[in-house]
Amino acid sequence: MAYPFTLLTTVAECDTVLEAAQLELRDLKVRETVLTAQGERTSESATDITADLAAQTAIIGALTPVVPTLPTGSRARINTEADLRRASQRHENLTASQQLRGPVAALNRALDLRQVQVQIAEINTFVTEATARKTAL
Repeated sequence: MAYPFTLLTTVAECDTVLEAAQLELRDLKVRETVLTAQGERTSESATDITADLAAQTAIIGALTPVVPTLPTGSRARINTEADLRRASQRHENLTASQQLRGPVAALNRALDLRQVQVQIAEINTFVTEATARKTAL
């Protein structure tokens, strides 16, 4: 859909819309930079969290059947139970952090970034057309 730039009848009106567009563009470029950095960190974190979750799941799966076979009160059982508790706690912490830095968060940040990039492209088009209108006046 074309912008109705014919509504602008003076250079001053063109300057006003161009100034507003430039301010919006500046803010969006800052947001783009921030989202790009966050997206890179989130993607790396998502990969790390997924790998660490798999490792903790394997540890829990390996230790759980061993605990009942060890003598009650033995040093081996106490140590194995402690290892199992640590692995379980780590697994819970990773699961909780996955909401902030996991695969879903990475995809949401990528979507946010793409939306900002589309807005930047649209504002650039707007600025080009507004500048052309200003020149025509």
